[in-house]
Amino acid sequence: MEYLRWAKLHRRVRFELTGSGVPPNELADFDAKHLPISLQVRGAYGDPDLIQAISRRYGFPDKGVVPVPGASSANFITLAAATRPGDSVMLEQPVYEPISRAASFLGRRVIPLLRSPERAFTVRLEDVAQGLNQGARAVFLTNLHNPSGQLLTQDAVEQIAGACARAGATLIVDEVYLDAAHLNGDQPRWTAATVADNIIAINSLTKVYGLGGLRVGWLLANPDLAERAREIMDLLSVENAAPSAAIALRAFAGLERLEARYRSLYREGQPIYRRWLDGEPLVQGYASHGAVFECVRLPAGLKSDDLNGLLVGRHDTQVVPGSFFGLDDHIRANIGHPPEELDEALTRISRALRELLARTT
Repeated sequence: MEYLRWAKLHRRVRFELTGSGVPPNELADFDAKHLPISLQVRGAYGDPDLIQAISRRYGFPDKGVVPVPGASSANFITLAAATRPGDSVMLEQPVYEPISRAASFLGRRVIPLLRSPERAFTVRLEDVAQGLNQGARAVFLTNLHNPSGQLLTQDAVEQIAGACARAGATLIVDEVYLDAAHLNGDQPRWTAATVADNIIAINSLTKVYGLGGLRVGWLLANPDLAERAREIMDLLSVENAAPSAAIALRAFAGLERLEARYRSLYREGQPIYRRWLDGEPLVQGYASHGAVFECVRLPAGLKSDDLNGLLVGRHDTQVVPGSFFGLDDHIRANIGHPPEELDEALTRISRALRELLARTT
């Protein structure tokens, strides 16, 4: 996959704005440094205590909680569980590339669901209905949207789920950034899985909580879909890692400390970014719903790969080109950096924009 290979292997520079979550936490950050670790796996399909912790946090029945090795695994498993080979799947556009690649790998026909920047990346119900009329058996959305960071409200999710239900389809919602809207916005903590029975919700401890190295994710689904997901897990991983489950349990017991870190990074970075955005007439931004990344629209005619190449080559700075999402006139930039570093990185983006514009005029 082009995006993931780039994300893993690209040359690192001084000002890396390429992440979409907070930097990794250490075990000491949530009192797990001296946690006794056992290799004894607990539970046939996930540690029972971890399942209970997820169930309590999101108010969802534990029989519908399926722990998996990270949200990326959950995306694949969920697509496989909700559809069959040859089925059509409606995927948001722009889209996080591994989702579309997973659908193609599984032999699903992709129907695009446009989330236009001109409409602030909202989802129109009439567009969903059109895809369902074309035979889509599932609709896949991210919330907060990756790469724009825009929020789907509970009311919007309920309406989309209703349309899917009338067509006999499943709504899949990747929520790895949704807790950000609770921590830094006015959203209560919620999950789409509690909105309707035909929704599968996906989440993990990675983006908001900085625990990507644990590879602890989960999906929430009705009992039938949850059982189907467990069957697919048997093909891929068989069991979840016992040490990861033990550390995740400690993290759940002290998530307020990890939440505080996320809030701090957001609240330091957001004013700096907004000041830059207000003072930079060449670009356009969007409303923030709590994510530590921002989607920025470039001047007409400029391409994200060209800008990033100039940033890397001359300014020791890097962003995520929107071309990886099918959005070549945008970039995505992480704002979860120390204030002075973020301010300098944004200044370098402004310089590079003007240099690139001078080359093209």
